[in-house]
Amino acid sequence: MSGGSPEVHRDDDYIATGTHQGGTNDASLNDPGADFKSCGINGNVGQAIYNDTQSTSGNVTASTEDTVTDDTNVWTDGDTYYIYATSEYNSVISTQWIDRSRGWKADKKELDRGWRSEDVDLDRDEPHVWSPGFPEKS
Repeated sequence: MSGGSPEVHRDDDYIATGTHQGGTNDASLNDPGADFKSCGINGNVGQAIYNDTQSTSGNVTASTEDTVTDDTNVWTDGDTYYIYATSEYNSVISTQWIDRSRGWKADKKELDRGWRSEDVDLDRDEPHVWSPGFPEKS
């Protein structure tokens, strides 16, 4: 069983963005009121962090409500940032398959050449079927 069209979901939408409000050459990103930990940003999953101003990226190693430390970036006052849910920007989060008959989402293993098993048309493979239920599927 297979087929259908894949709908791929990617981590290309940030979960936090803002501006560093601290000094120059800071080892940690500081953004008072950002509520990093409350938004799910922590060092346990190593979320990707991108310094848009300097075009550098890294992975989160620790966070508080107002501060994020990562393994690469050095922050300067006014640097803008983006933080993502996974450890790599644009990584695949999930894939959902779309059946050919109605465009419904289905698991790939449920599809038979791109069709949900209950939607497989008898005359697709048998040209001698003239009406629904005729001949009966054996």
